[in-house]
Amino acid sequence: MKRAGFTMIELIFVIVILGILAAVALPKFAGVSDQANAQKCAAFVGTLNRTVGPSMWSASIANDLSGNIAGFTNYGGGDYLDPDTYLDPEDFPLECSGAGTAIGTSTVFTATSVPSPLGTPQFGTTQYYFNITALGDTANSPRWTWEK
Repeated sequence: MKRAGFTMIELIFVIVILGILAAVALPKFAGVSDQANAQKCAAFVGTLNRTVGPSMWSASIANDLSGNIAGFTNYGGGDYLDPDTYLDPEDFPLECSGAGTAIGTSTVFTATSVPSPLGTPQFGTTQYYFNITALGDTANSPRWTWEK
């Protein structure tokens, strides 16, 4: 009588092959979410530089501040000096946090020196920084960067 089924040796070979595939594939996917979060913050910096920075810069020029945004710290004022006029705090990606706390717009826009690290989010073993590399002047709008 012929039996249908797999022998113990065949099952062991299949398990060993699946184990090898898992050992090779898992490290490839381990850092994917960290990379995605870091890229989301890098994209946010691009948004700051394309939309928020030029808006703040033009308001600074229009109000005789020579394009410099260093004075844009009047939180809650609701006028052109209030960074929340240009970016809603809820639009700030939660993935871009430092020391387990959301950075928020106040930290991103507070510029006391250039470059000034603005929070230190960590993805995996790599720490990143928001820097404001230029506060703006009559010829150039402010610029933010996302650095390792």
